[in-house]
Amino acid sequence: MADIDRFLRELPEQLEDVSRFEEILEDVPGLAKANNLALLNVAARCLDPGEHYAEVGTFRGTSLISAMQGNDDGLFVAIDNWSMGDGSNEQLVSNLDRYKLRATIIDGDAFETLRRGIPSPVGVYYYDNGHEYEQQLDGMRLAEAYLSSPALVVVDDTDWERVERAVDDYLASQPRATEIYTVGGKDRGHPEWWEGMRVIRWD
Repeated sequence: MADIDRFLRELPEQLEDVSRFEEILEDVPGLAKANNLALLNVAARCLDPGEHYAEVGTFRGTSLISAMQGNDDGLFVAIDNWSMGDGSNEQLVSNLDRYKLRATIIDGDAFETLRRGIPSPVGVYYYDNGHEYEQQLDGMRLAEAYLSSPALVVVDDTDWERVERAVDDYLASQPRATEIYTVGGKDRGHPEWWEGMRVIRWD
């Protein structure tokens, strides 16, 4: 089970210095800011032995590499079909190799993959894939079967109205989900948080 108290305790400390994540962004450009990457790193360090960090929407690997820094004992899973932009499976593997990192990479449609099955238990689940309303809901609902209790569910781009609405509706309909951290992004006066993030505790 993910250590939720540790996550909430160590996140403010990590946000005081995000320089190493700024360096990763320079090396592996991605759709994030250093603060977003720092949050994922803190979440991943709160995994119990045998638990997985799973992210949907890996692109070039910026977030995955950041989550893995210093978390050598963790089990990491990346799901993507590289239908967006110029990312690729080969590029992800190359980027991981440069950092001497290894992860389970699942090349396929996110929703088909989640229905088919992913390595579990999942202590940290990061969703940064399709952000239409129904996609966002499916991305959270389909992960439930794999989550530890408790687990951390991290959602990106939450400034966007359709994402915010999907998360709000999910929280209202799922009694096992509780929001424990939220921060606005550039549209809400915090460009250091990209497009915003929300963190949900799953019990």
